[in-house]
Amino acid sequence: MKKRTGLLVALLLSCVILPGLIYLGLAIYYQDSFYYGTWINGIYCTGKTIEEVQKEMTEGFSYSGLAVKGNLEEIFLSAKEIDLEFDFQPALTEYLNRQNPFRWFYQAVMGQQNISLMPVISFQEEKLEEWFSQTELVGTAAHLPEDSLIIVLTDAGYELKEDKADILQPFLAKEKIAEALYQGKEAVDLEKEGCYFQREDTPSMKEIRILYEKIDALQQLSLSYTIKDQVKVVTPGEIALWIKRDKAGDSFIMSKAGELTLDEQAIKDFVAELAKEYDTWHNHQFTAHDGRKIHLKKGNYGIQIDQKSEIKFLLQFLKEGSSQPVTRNPEYIRDITYNDRHGIDSTYIEIDMGQQKLFYFQEGELKLETEVVTGCSKKGMGTPEMVCYVYNKKEDAVLRGENYRSYVNYWVPVYGGIGIHDATWRSRFGGEIYIRDGSHGCINTPLEKMEELYGMIEVGIPVVTYY
Repeated sequence: MKKRTGLLVALLLSCVILPGLIYLGLAIYYQDSFYYGTWINGIYCTGKTIEEVQKEMTEGFSYSGLAVKGNLEEIFLSAKEIDLEFDFQPALTEYLNRQNPFRWFYQAVMGQQNISLMPVISFQEEKLEEWFSQTELVGTAAHLPEDSLIIVLTDAGYELKEDKADILQPFLAKEKIAEALYQGKEAVDLEKEGCYFQREDTPSMKEIRILYEKIDALQQLSLSYTIKDQVKVVTPGEIALWIKRDKAGDSFIMSKAGELTLDEQAIKDFVAELAKEYDTWHNHQFTAHDGRKIHLKKGNYGIQIDQKSEIKFLLQFLKEGSSQPVTRNPEYIRDITYNDRHGIDSTYIEIDMGQQKLFYFQEGELKLETEVVTGCSKKGMGTPEMVCYVYNKKEDAVLRGENYRSYVNYWVPVYGGIGIHDATWRSRFGGEIYIRDGSHGCINTPLEKMEELYGMIEVGIPVVTYY
């Protein structure tokens, strides 16, 4: 009986009391050290005391200072200038006091715990006050010119340039700087923190704002030109140049009613440039089949903008000041185009008189090529270099001249009495025939090729002739 009792006591000691003593011992151990699996700021802290962790964290922590950004510049505040110090012990003590030592087993089961703690930062406030008073943060804004508004002309039009004229609130600024230091921040933006207040406009600044509103309302008018299938958007930068200023360019010339006046010469110059860019009457830039760039200044095909009408329109448009976008189709002095497209485009007849060849392109694709005979250069009847167009088509025509009368199967006039037609009286085409035995100016074409061409083309197609 006694042996059985002894065994029960031994079993009780080994299974209950001994583990309990071990658990209690570890609980006492964790009263002054951190749980198993505790990591603070990347440092392994299991079983370590506050002093041990404090030492490691202090050695691994650095804080050089604070970048203070004002509305005009950024200044660096060095930690050394204000005797800044940091101490992790209060944060470590607070965290350890929240640790229940009797829950060590639970924490061991839960595994690794990563904690981030900030040190308690302290510095000499009188040194911060001294540093602040010596910086440009306080004085710069106060020393700005009284009138810090100016209207300047840029490529995008007139812009209102305004210097940063906000005034710093020193008390609030120092408060935000100190707050950032205590939080260990690397930078603070005083403008974003609301440390500036806007000063009121002076009377002259108010006048400048009113003037700029008038200027901007004018230059922001929405106008675009549709020139055949091309679109030209008139930009604010272009309209800005139409507002009249004095000869020195220092101020705007106002009417008796206090309104902006228009520079008519500048508007005339704009329209002249518009015509220079888009007019194709006697002004064609053409790329030949062999890649040559050719400028042609004769013919009866293309457009010529009526500059007087456009000047008159622009003056009226600016005076009315439409609140809606305006699309303008200009008036033309001459307007002969194919399918209402600008320039020669991609469907045309090309006649290379140097090679004595005719090419017909349709939407950029070569549909026909043939040798031809053009005007006789030796007799002064050479076909002119020009851009013209097919203004008629006729079968079974009789061509009459001063010394000739010729029947042709297909007649395609392109410029006055000059046209493209078959020439059954010729047995050969191409080469240098045109020099001594050329036509009276027309483009002689083999019958079978002329028949083919006649069936493909239509009235209005441009025709390009060049050497």
